Formats: sequence, C-alpha cells, structure tokens
Amino acid sequence: MTGPDAQATPRVRLRPAVPEDLDPLTATARELSRYGLPVRPDPRTEPGQAALWERKARRYATFEHLPPQADASIATTVELASAGIGPAPIESSGFSLVSLSAPFTALFVTWTVPDLSYSPTPFGINHFHTFVGLGFLDVHVEMTVDPQQNVTSHLWAQGVGPIPLPVRPGDVVSGSLCLDTKPPGTAHYFLANETTAQTMNFTVDTGFPPAVTIDAGVTRDDLDLPVHPLARFGAVYFDEISAYTTSGSRSLTAGDAITMVESNGSTLARPVRLTDDAFKVVFVAA
Repeated sequence: MTGPDAQATPRVRLRPAVPEDLDPLTATARELSRYGLPVRPDPRTEPGQAALWERKARRYATFEHLPPQADASIATTVELASAGIGPAPIESSGFSLVSLSAPFTALFVTWTVPDLSYSPTPFGINHFHTFVGLGFLDVHVEMTVDPQQNVTSHLWAQGVGPIPLPVRPGDVVSGSLCLDTKPPGTAHYFLANETTAQTMNFTVDTGFPPAVTIDAGVTRDDLDLPVHPLARFGAVYFDEISAYTTSGSRSLTAGDAITMVESNGSTLARPVRLTDDAFKVVFVAA
C-alpha cells in the first residue's frame, strides 16, 4: 500500500478523437487503444463487464466524439493520503464503498446536473459540485450560483483538469472510470453528455495505487470560509451504477450512506437509496 506521504503526478496521453466510421464492436484491441477506448473485456472470464461494454458501445456509436483537450500546466501533484478515507459528512452527501480484499478496477455512473438556487452568503457566491470517484480518480461537475441566480457548470477530472465537454443544468452525464492495478496506474476516463449526445475520453498514467474505494454524491465547497451555505439543488439522481473489483461486481449503494451535516449537527442533504444501482441526494437545508 502506498504510504500517506507519497505523491503522484499524473501524465495525460491525448489520443485522436474517435472517427465516425469506427465500429467498436468490430474494432481490434489496437484500434480501440489508439483512440483511448477501453478494450473489450473477455466474455468468458468477465461476462458482466463484457455485456456492459457492448451496451455502452452500441449506445455511444452515434454520439459526436469531441477531440480531447487538456492543459499540462495545471496537472497537479496528488498527495496519496490514506486510500480508505471516504467523503466527509461536513461537506458531502452520497454513498461510499470500501473493498480492501480486492481493488476496484472500474466504475460506471450516470447522473443529473442540477439547477441551483442561491443561498445567501456574505461572500456573494455558492460553490457546489457533483462527484464520482474510483480511488484517487475523480470526475465532478463544478458549479456556482450567484445572487442573480446565474449558474455556471463545467466538468473536471483528476489528472486532467477542466474538461471542455459542455454540460449545463438539466443535462444527464455519464462517466466510465477504469484504473489499472499495475504501475503506472493507467486510467481511462470516458465521459458523455447524454442530453447533447457528445463524448470525450482521456488516458492518464496516474501513478496511483490500486483503488480500494468508490463513491458518488454532492459536495459544498468553500469550507475554508467562516460561512459556507449549501446551494439549493432539489435532488440529484445517480443511476445505472456498476462497479467492478478484481474479484467481481459490487453495489455502491450497499456501502455507507453519507448525510451532509452542519457543524452544529443539523442535516443539510441526505442520500436516498432507490435500488441496488441507483440513489438520489436530496436537499434538506442551506
């Protein structure tokens, strides 16, 4: 296990955008790798992942595949603190699952981008984001809302930075996160805006250790400020959740449910389990 003082500096490998005439169902492993797409799992040894791979390949075949873009200057060194730490209730609400006996290798989630409403603060703006995490891999939609109810939103991924795949309130976003358990910890991000039918994908040599946690939910930011109210978001839905370890599939909603609480103990947001592969986070109070 990597020690708490270790560090990793991810390196993004940009690949060409997926051509319109590429059929992932007939493409070779080499062709898929050229465009940064995950190789098809072996249906004999990984039947669940193989079936999921095929469903997603068919779904996204007609989407517009945008060329990946990343700014190497913002690739920051990641402090590899204890990998078993999940989201903190003071700032987050959602679900988190730990697997120490078999590391996670893949996480697939679809979620909604909420429409925020401003909660008064002397600092004039609320910061909020939705997140999906596989070990140290992290994808989230960063959002702000001001007193005039102007909302901003953009995608961000650990090891990549801001992602120029447009998202806005009301959109449905899908994320596929895969992490190799062997050095250099190669990660594959495949992101899709289901509403606009656009995708973007990245391959990153992360240097990260094997993932022992997965999580998803919402977070309020600005905890370094003396006042940090939660933006009103209604409900955020997370569904079509599939997670895999080296020994098989796991259910995220079988993990710990995290309720966001204020320092005085009052509840701000609460997760609600819907099925084995779906949940929602509901706003309670600012």
